[in-house]
Amino acid sequence: MSRRKITDGLHLRADGRWERKEKINGKMHWFSSIDPAEVWEKRDKAIAAVGQEEAEKESGPTFNEVADVYETSVYDMKYGTQKVYLPAIKRAKARFGEQRIKEIEPYEIAGFLKSLSSMARTTVLNQKTVLNAIFQTWISSPKWHGDHNAAELVTVPHGLRKGKREPPTANQVEIVKSHYLDPDALPAVVYLCTGERKGEACGIQLKDVDFERGTISITKHVELVGNKPHIRSGAKTEAGVREVPLLQMLREALEPLRNKSPKTYILGDGKKPLSGSQYSRMWVSFWRKYGMAHSRETTEKHLRNGVPKITKRTVWTADVCAHQFRHEYVCMLAEADIPEAIAIQIVGHANAKMIHEVYMSLKPKMINDTRTALDALISVPTTPTKTPT
Repeated sequence: MSRRKITDGLHLRADGRWERKEKINGKMHWFSSIDPAEVWEKRDKAIAAVGQEEAEKESGPTFNEVADVYETSVYDMKYGTQKVYLPAIKRAKARFGEQRIKEIEPYEIAGFLKSLSSMARTTVLNQKTVLNAIFQTWISSPKWHGDHNAAELVTVPHGLRKGKREPPTANQVEIVKSHYLDPDALPAVVYLCTGERKGEACGIQLKDVDFERGTISITKHVELVGNKPHIRSGAKTEAGVREVPLLQMLREALEPLRNKSPKTYILGDGKKPLSGSQYSRMWVSFWRKYGMAHSRETTEKHLRNGVPKITKRTVWTADVCAHQFRHEYVCMLAEADIPEAIAIQIVGHANAKMIHEVYMSLKPKMINDTRTALDALISVPTTPTKTPT
């Protein structure tokens, strides 16, 4: 805008301040100051800001902006899902941060996923799921109208480590079988005889156990938020709501609880489910008793009467985890020749993939039985025919 005097285009108000009124990008703006030069500075800054805003609008939001919106929706998901997705969002934001989301290329996402190759395959798959959801948030937003999903074009790296747990050892299973009437053994007996997930097992009450029909109904599960247990309706998955057979070993182990209130939780023998720390103490107590736990020394810093103190304590950890017995249960179903269609429903999976890829482990006995069966089928002659010379 050309002007001969600095006050050209300005209006002198009655209060002695210079003012300019101008429509910028369709909106009316007012700029005023005692100093005419400052009026023009304010006006030029406003024009520059509008130009920058238009440029940013054209280039789209940053990855962080979209990820923040998606993160808000994650807090409405199940706590277990939050524990998996929130770290993945944090990793993604650390990598792509202030990049414009529309400028992120598939090769960059592929490189990011490859950098996570030291992690378990499930972790990397969850990371890709989160990236896909963030791009989809951008596409679905009425504010941003994103036009492509770069994450959809990327596959996870090959050869990722699979986080597969092995069943408990034969010795560990034998310990449970030999001491199943020990009150401390009840959690291990429940896992061995039902194949339940930890949260599902902790949610079983006496009213869920039908001693007449010989079944246990799985209709709820316990979710730990920090150390505090929360009852959730349903099982971990939709297929998890089911009935499982009540095996004789578990029936006998539950006999001392038969006369208690139907609302009694079988693990913990109380009106409320076990907290995280209560469960850990019960689990470790049993395995430590039979030499299947190890210890480590820890130090804790705290104040006592305003004086810093360091306390040393011994922490015990069991050598076997509850979920390993879920694997054992699937192996037992296979050894008992239970049809796969029934086994899937008993363990609470929607399909056979998890049984095949995660839980099914060939135990030595299964291999030996296979060898015996195949040897019988082949029927090697008692006196083999000599090779002609």
